Amino acid sequence: MLPPQPAPRDQAIIDLLQERDGLLTEVVLDGGVRLVVLNIAWGYDIGDAYAHVTTNVSPFVEGAEIDFFFTSSVTAIADASTGGILLQAP
Repeated sequence: MLPPQPAPRDQAIIDLLQERDGLLTEVVLDGGVRLVVLNIAWGYDIGDAYAHVTTNVSPFVEGAEIDFFFTSSVTAIADASTGGILLQAP
């Protein structure tokens, strides 16, 4: 029998990235890495409260970088066209 799945601790991040589907969004990760995101595919491994995310593949975006990260490493999300901060991680 599998252990119970914990409740997601990253719902605000996933919701925001889904709402911005097709819009240039900048995701800032621990260490200052900045990713340009147009869409996401995500999921949870058994026992994880944070999702793994693959960018720009659902649907594939010609010329866009495909990146992979865990939502636990997100420090901020910004509108890439204005620079406005949309989410600041605690």
